[in-house]
Amino acid sequence: MRARRGPALAAVLLLSSGAAAQEPEPITRLPEIHVTAPPGGALLDTSTPGRVDRLGEADRRGTQPTTLPEVLERLPGVTLQNEQGNRFQPDLSLRGFSASPVTGLPQGFSVFLDGVRLNEPTVEEVNFDLIPLEDVERIEVIRGPSVLFGRNTLGGAINLVTRRGREAREIVPEVATGSFGRQDLRLRLGGAARPLDWALSLTDSRDDGYRDFAGGRTSRAFAKVGADLGGTDLTLSYQYANNHVSQAGSLPESEARRHPRRNFTAGDFWAPELHLATLNGEHRLGEHLTLGLNAFVRALDAEQFNVNLVADNTRLVNRTLSTGGTVQATHAGTLAGRRNVLIAGVEYTRHDVRSRTFEVLASGSTLTADVADTQDAVGAYAQDALTLVRDALVPGSTLVLTVAARWDWLRHDITDRLGGPSGVVHDYDRFNPRAGLTFTLSERLRVYASYAEGFRAPAFLELTCAGPGAVCPGLQVGVAPDPPLHAVTARSGELGVQARPLAWLDVDLSGFRTDVSDDIFSVAPTGATGVFFLNVGSTRREGVELALRARATRELDAFVTYALTRATFQDDATLFTPLPPGTQTVRPGDSLAMVPRHRLHAGLAYRPWPWLTLSADAHYVGSQVLRGDEANRQEELPAYWVANLGASARLRGLETFVRVNNVLDDRHATFGTFAVNGREPGQPVQRFLTPGLPLNVVVGASYAF
Repeated sequence: MRARRGPALAAVLLLSSGAAAQEPEPITRLPEIHVTAPPGGALLDTSTPGRVDRLGEADRRGTQPTTLPEVLERLPGVTLQNEQGNRFQPDLSLRGFSASPVTGLPQGFSVFLDGVRLNEPTVEEVNFDLIPLEDVERIEVIRGPSVLFGRNTLGGAINLVTRRGREAREIVPEVATGSFGRQDLRLRLGGAARPLDWALSLTDSRDDGYRDFAGGRTSRAFAKVGADLGGTDLTLSYQYANNHVSQAGSLPESEARRHPRRNFTAGDFWAPELHLATLNGEHRLGEHLTLGLNAFVRALDAEQFNVNLVADNTRLVNRTLSTGGTVQATHAGTLAGRRNVLIAGVEYTRHDVRSRTFEVLASGSTLTADVADTQDAVGAYAQDALTLVRDALVPGSTLVLTVAARWDWLRHDITDRLGGPSGVVHDYDRFNPRAGLTFTLSERLRVYASYAEGFRAPAFLELTCAGPGAVCPGLQVGVAPDPPLHAVTARSGELGVQARPLAWLDVDLSGFRTDVSDDIFSVAPTGATGVFFLNVGSTRREGVELALRARATRELDAFVTYALTRATFQDDATLFTPLPPGTQTVRPGDSLAMVPRHRLHAGLAYRPWPWLTLSADAHYVGSQVLRGDEANRQEELPAYWVANLGASARLRGLETFVRVNNVLDDRHATFGTFAVNGREPGQPVQRFLTPGLPLNVVVGASYAF
């Protein structure tokens, strides 16, 4: 079933550009890849040995995305799934790992907003509806484990940086409307009076949903104040969110094909209220040394209601308070006459989580679980990038060695407030190394190789539902300290090349392999409405990612991205499944669920006049194994194509756009599993699918005063 909740951590580090930017500059030099100091820090010219994709505000213009995954969909390998059946809560899959609001998926991406970790402490899930996407100025996707981003960074990290006020005063109202009752309203303000700058936005987005009884509303306010005091730079931001999102979920396959708009269990909803305050600072202590600071407070109160046909309805009331901070020093100088950049930092985070679960009957509600968890996390890290050789083969060439290491420690102190086991403590710690080489042969060619390790400790919900005797009925039950879960570890290698063979063509090619030990999976026994978690041994993710971007003329540019991803089990394992007889035997080489092997996206933009842009794009997602069929015995979720059209115009301060999504009205499903059909005699286990978004149109306008 479903579960969500709250909080943060503190991280740091921003990265910049990669060859996959939306509109490459028409120059012959490759875009630099940089490592930065903590949020708000200045860019340093240290090449990073790995693939980094960077997107700016221009990459979202004219598309009116609702959530972060929609923005990232054009990047190679990014797949969107939609288990919840609404536009506010998509799931993101990349390199066989997930960032999702749904529990039970193999979460493996860390998401940061201005240095604050957004993965919730309950089970590392990510609530995309709480991210103020309209205020994000820069998005960076760093693939593979990263010691600088810390825990849970198995497949990579997504770093978001919010905007600051500019010298020019900004007053921009925006409005958009579209299919299924969609209405988006926003007011953006900003300005600067040195040394101060400020930014403010108010946003309200709502719709009736493309499924029956599946409407949603998200309301946000975001404010940020900055001060540039010469050698010291400070920003203080505050975000408030109050959302109510209905969840249509999946349908029996027969219903999904005949009546894809139906809602099988109407009444499910997610209602969070968020407060987040973040302080970032940077102070120069000399020509080469910079000190960075990040501190935050994040409070999330959330209610999740689940309607069940074969069990009692459940309501989760969750409250989380997170506090923490990071201190980081960056030294950019020379070592033995060679350029050297050293980054070192420490971070601490505390999460106080309380989850209460109620069974909801017609006669009233009964409290069935009341569990609290105090989490303390400490991280210490260092990274050094040294230019080993200059002008080795050709003038201007460089060879940079990057080495890094991080130690993480996490403690759970779990208490059952209904009189069950209390004082259950789980400690996890690990040392993770990273090393890589970046060889820049010329301004048109760069190659890199890297090795890194990552670590994810079991989360709160996983530890309390860690066996067939402790099944979580959709949400959260009591404390189950035995059997313990082991931490997940990842060892990853990557090779890549960035090239500009022609002045108008960028090529970015990378290959990777990530071996994961003690992967944690959720499994559902036959006839149960809930899940429990267990370690399944070793798994592997490997693949190739390609991005091509061309600007043939000033009027026309195009892109093609492709990813081949193979995610498999590496050990024999016996897993529970909703399918009779209740267990399945997984063999080495069997594919992980909901990971398409092939992913292709292509598009072009044409500007007949400077003020008008016409665009078209299409993406292909290959077939996928359904969740619950890890043994790969059942029919897969079919592959599908989706095509989109768009147009945008900018005349003075007025900007308008129209976007037609799924222009061919392709009927497809983005998610599939197996579940009990409580509406049929005998309550058989059947395939359940979540229909994708049908043909829909969005039009909008903004005006900058």
